[in-house]
Amino acid sequence: MREKLFYLFVVISFLSFGSVEAKQKSLFRVENDTILHICSNLSEMDSWTFYERDESDCPYDYFISPLWHFKNIVIDEGVDSVHLGLCLISARVLSIPSSLRYLYLPEVPPGLEEVRLSAKNPYYRWEDGTLYNRDKTQLYFMLPSSVDSVLYIPETVEQVWSIPDRYYQKGLSFRNWEGYPECSPKDIHYSKIVFPKHCKRYPEYLPASDSLILLSDSAVAHSTMEALWGWECTYDEKFSCPNSRFHCPIGYADCPNYDVRKRDTSWMRESYRLTCVTDDGDTLVGVDTIPSGRSIQSVKIEGIADENVRFCRYNYTYHFYVTTYDTLYRLPLEVFVKTEERKPGPKWSDFGEVRDSVFIIREGVDSFPYLSDRPSSFRKVIIPKSMHYIGTGITCDSVFIYSDSLDGWFYGCWNRINAGYNYVENEQLYLSFKRWLREERESAVVYCPNADIRKRDMTLQQNTNKPVWKDMKGNVIKKFTYNRPIRYGALLRLEIEGMDPKDLCVLDRRKRFLRKYDGSFVIEYDGRNAELEYAVWTYDTLLPLQQKDTLIPVKRDGTPWKEGCVREECVLYYVPEGMSRHSLLESGDSILMWRSGDTIPRRYANRLAFGFILKNGEYNSSGTMVFDVLWLDKRKYFRKGYLISSDNSESGIWGIPKQYKEFWMRDIREYFPDCVPIAYPSMHFYVGK
Repeated sequence: MREKLFYLFVVISFLSFGSVEAKQKSLFRVENDTILHICSNLSEMDSWTFYERDESDCPYDYFISPLWHFKNIVIDEGVDSVHLGLCLISARVLSIPSSLRYLYLPEVPPGLEEVRLSAKNPYYRWEDGTLYNRDKTQLYFMLPSSVDSVLYIPETVEQVWSIPDRYYQKGLSFRNWEGYPECSPKDIHYSKIVFPKHCKRYPEYLPASDSLILLSDSAVAHSTMEALWGWECTYDEKFSCPNSRFHCPIGYADCPNYDVRKRDTSWMRESYRLTCVTDDGDTLVGVDTIPSGRSIQSVKIEGIADENVRFCRYNYTYHFYVTTYDTLYRLPLEVFVKTEERKPGPKWSDFGEVRDSVFIIREGVDSFPYLSDRPSSFRKVIIPKSMHYIGTGITCDSVFIYSDSLDGWFYGCWNRINAGYNYVENEQLYLSFKRWLREERESAVVYCPNADIRKRDMTLQQNTNKPVWKDMKGNVIKKFTYNRPIRYGALLRLEIEGMDPKDLCVLDRRKRFLRKYDGSFVIEYDGRNAELEYAVWTYDTLLPLQQKDTLIPVKRDGTPWKEGCVREECVLYYVPEGMSRHSLLESGDSILMWRSGDTIPRRYANRLAFGFILKNGEYNSSGTMVFDVLWLDKRKYFRKGYLISSDNSESGIWGIPKQYKEFWMRDIREYFPDCVPIAYPSMHFYVGK
């Protein structure tokens, strides 16, 4: 008997403890790239795991970016509650198991078409495209749809949690939705929304409607007060605006049981005692200011119920309000945020004096910093011989410059002086100034008493030598055609026999000067013929030349380019050993490339670059790319990862780590030195054998 009991104990112990291992809490898993399985109960805190978190905080489970491609969201059997803190724009189907008893969607996916509710679920009811609780007293959400009609909420409903305010146009691919704003979801508009008599709770946000009818008497205080509060408290992105709500426009609201006698004014008095709690936990009583950098988190006003108090920060002032039935009343209370005291900065008087709108900078002043009390403009500004640096903007009718040098004059200091007439005494500064103004197409007058017009070589205009274009390696471009599929175009050098290359200028068809970079010209590439004209500087004069050229863009096969440079989609392409991105695109070799959703063979996965396919089938290289990488491990858990730089000497060529079988590139941005970064849609790839 003891022996049987011993074996029974061993079996029970094995069943209870033998299989115990350090299992990871799996919040979700992925199936076939289109189905997101929610495997665990999600609280509001857990829902943030659907966004990016630190590697040390959440080393395994990730779900990043709302612009995802999952069409089906499946809540697995056994899950009790889900707080889905994520808007899945591509979701079409939501499956709810019999075990689910709590579901919160802060925003219904605009493309949702179907909810599959288990017939065994005792908590929910799915009826006419709307999810209710079992006794139909709570309306959780409705399917988004294109409507312009009357919306009646059923009479049994006492609480309404969400009514969608936009819908997704059918027939639009997810890739297009991500890439082109014109395909974004459309707003829903109702001619009338009618809430039933027993309704006590209304959604915070309503779709646009011509009229709103509230049959419930208790609805007046809630809906009217919150609507008034939304419009009263103007939101400013620079400052917080707690407790406020913002609604879509409503043309008319009516309630047949409206009774102004229910307005309670018993709390009104001449003075009020205010208690504030700041964000760091300090309790302030009866104050009218709070320190800079602090914010008010909650308030109590003696004699007024907490639920009727509202407050709002606008600029550096807090205002306080009371809701009473249908009225929003502003209290005679204000709390100011102390601004940081600024140290007094240098003033005009520290550097010179102003007489009859003429600012005379004192001799001996070397630099002129930013001034806190600068006037909008002067009639005249006089800069002494000692001045070498200008760090503040000056606007004037005329400026007289006696300085021999202003550091970085035609790169920085010049554009800090805006004057119609410029007197420049130093000859070299005058020549630099003249060139800078002419090439920037400025019309200001520049005069120098020490200029010598005899130094102008007017015979240069008779020069008829052929312009010679060279690439950056010094190779002469024999045929004046151009294939350079890079955003910034070609960087080419120009030589004309008998002229100093530093004095040459090139103008395009619009008479604009081509940008110069390190002594070379940037030829912009827009897929059209570039009609070029030439000019040369001689002393202080720009002479137009007789020579003209037409730079003809060609495709990689040498045929004329006629279609422009419109991009079709992003791709990854293979760069063979011994070649760079640019040399490959300039060659006539075939290019292996993969679109989003393709499988990249492992033998090509060590040298990949980011590029574009154009409308005409040509390729286009990229600038400096920045992106995040997400990949799935063997257990179908998301991991945040990275691509490996294939060669430190070759920027923009990457390798895929061996453990990656499936990965995403997200938050893709292209950076350039002198323009705003360009963002691109997320990309998804598989890695084959």
